[in-house]
Amino acid sequence: MHVGFMQPGSVSELHVHEDEVESMYLISGELEVTVGDLQFRMRSGESYFAPRNTLHRVRNAGTAESRSLFIGTSCRFTCFSQKPVFKREAETYLFFGVPTVIHLSGSETGKEFSLLESYMPGGGDSGLHVHGNEDECIYLLTGELEVTIGDSPFTLKAGSSCFVPRNTPHRLCNKRVDTARAMHLNTPGTLDSFMRLAGIRIKSPVEVVAAYPSPDQIGAILLLSEEYDFQMLIPPGM
Repeated sequence: MHVGFMQPGSVSELHVHEDEVESMYLISGELEVTVGDLQFRMRSGESYFAPRNTLHRVRNAGTAESRSLFIGTSCRFTCFSQKPVFKREAETYLFFGVPTVIHLSGSETGKEFSLLESYMPGGGDSGLHVHGNEDECIYLLTGELEVTIGDSPFTLKAGSSCFVPRNTPHRLCNKRVDTARAMHLNTPGTLDSFMRLAGIRIKSPVEVVAAYPSPDQIGAILLLSEEYDFQMLIPPGM
């Protein structure tokens, strides 16, 4: 995962990746993109997925420098069909109290990864939890987060990233007033299926709803957690 910058009018040559798939999330700017047979204009907050051996090209069609988050993975799940994807409309869920957008799901990337964006409000807390099936990479877009990975606490600032191996306890806390926005890359792409079942569908990340699952909801979520090998070791706020 890396961040790319493109000046107005500049263009990448039409090219393919033989050994990896590629996805891009547009942080800022405006791009004209070709991915296979798809041609589209991207605005900030949108994303695409390009399977390996798929011709693609990007051009900065705006008047300002663009900033993009690029993801490349090594095609471990070639048994699943993959096709180009451009996402303009994304689903948003309240997941353990944190509004989270599913930009690219495992079903859209052939299980290679899922690309998520969290909006953690001031005082928000993910709780100490473990993913048994997925590695996770986090890139902070805005704000500041207090992060604990295993026994190592540190402060994650905007423009910085961290990696959480599967089966490693970790926790994200926003001790500031302003909302912290972060991109989450989970490999393989299986966490979003759990999020759809355990979360609450909301219209947008700024919709105000109850922050944490109710006592009536938590029992069913714990059963789902076992199925998806997700453990909440210490709930948010505790």
